[in-house]
Amino acid sequence: MLAAYLLMKDLNINHLSIIFSAMNSIASNLKFQWIGLTSWTITTIWLLGTIIPELVQPGAIWTIIASAVIAFFFSDLLSGTIHWAFDRYGTEDLPILGPRFIKPFRDHHTDPQSICGHNFIETNGDTCIAGMPLIIAGLILDPSYQLFWVTFFFFTSSFGILTNQFHSWAHEENPPKIAKLLQKTGLILDPDHHKKHHSGKCDTNYCITNGHMNPLMERSRIFQRFEAIFPPIECKDSRSSSTKKPKSTQ
Repeated sequence: MLAAYLLMKDLNINHLSIIFSAMNSIASNLKFQWIGLTSWTITTIWLLGTIIPELVQPGAIWTIIASAVIAFFFSDLLSGTIHWAFDRYGTEDLPILGPRFIKPFRDHHTDPQSICGHNFIETNGDTCIAGMPLIIAGLILDPSYQLFWVTFFFFTSSFGILTNQFHSWAHEENPPKIAKLLQKTGLILDPDHHKKHHSGKCDTNYCITNGHMNPLMERSRIFQRFEAIFPPIECKDSRSSSTKKPKSTQ
């Protein structure tokens, strides 16, 4: 009680305003992320409901397997393209994209381990929102005639919304056993592979769903060729920026 009294005595109205503002911001973010996760789950179940009856189609299983394999690599490429774009272009005050996506990517280079302190909703809520257009696209199409594309959108969205989770596990010192197994089999991002991204100027190995597209992107130097035409903003790695920026809470 004495400690609480002394603490309240030192706090003025401005301090309380800042505290309540931060709490409201966190609550607002969590509400937004809950909405994203719930919406994605409902629409994905709906999409699955349209796919399952089509399993009786001749060759449907092979079509679905083919779409899953292609989506496995495409979702990694998509994660790398988004990661690269938010790392290298735009500003943190850009409406919607700035605070929700660009800032977390930039802060991650200041404090890479901070991603491990988030719960499931905080980690995956925003990516659920980003994955919604793919599910909606799948719902628009008729699986009776376009089963490949419907399942492709389903798998790409499913792999994509878990990208942050795979990314988080790649930074954890002791991830769950299932995560370790998936990392060893190459189905999700491997920690040693991802360390290359944080070892320099954060300008390599952008793909973070499973990392398999990174060798192709590095050999082709597509991102670097684009940057030569449209120079990006300066992007500091965690070592150089840690002395200039406050520790991220994202």
